[in-house]
Amino acid sequence: MDTASDAVSIRVGTADDTSKHFDAICTLYDEAFSAPPFVWPPTESTRHRDMLKRMITDPGFGIALAQSNDALIGFAYGTALSANTGWWQGFQQSVPDELTQEWPGRTFAVIDLAVQTSARRHGIGRRLLDTLLDSRPEQRATLAVQPQAADSHAFYAAIGRWRLIGRQDTPGMLSPQFDIYVKELDSP
Repeated sequence: MDTASDAVSIRVGTADDTSKHFDAICTLYDEAFSAPPFVWPPTESTRHRDMLKRMITDPGFGIALAQSNDALIGFAYGTALSANTGWWQGFQQSVPDELTQEWPGRTFAVIDLAVQTSARRHGIGRRLLDTLLDSRPEQRATLAVQPQAADSHAFYAAIGRWRLIGRQDTPGMLSPQFDIYVKELDSP
């Protein structure tokens, strides 16, 4: 991708935008996460489609979309955590209670972030994440990374202010373990 000649538009989307771009989001998800080092079971594509269909009906859902020449080249989406979330369970080490307590408006969970392979290394992932999180009213954000995904870990370290909280055992989930990060958000 030549970013000098291809204008990249990044914006906050809606549930309707997500529905409109649903197939493109799912195709890009499959492209980004089916390759090593990610865990990719045979049912993952279907699981993701079903999860995203449910998620876009959640009032806490948020998405940022990146487009070039009207084609989707990236996305970042997630949802607000509820007070009774299971997000903070399964850590291999103890974490402070004040970290794991939830209340309405406390935490937004970034569920997925992906950029088309040919568009990577042009700041689009960072811009997607900034656009999404700048639109959120929550106090902080969290995300999960598969432990073996060294490039993903390096990305979050490079863009700053993400703090690694610890590793969770997540039997029955996509990956048997996830590393959990947290970042305080600026007030809107």
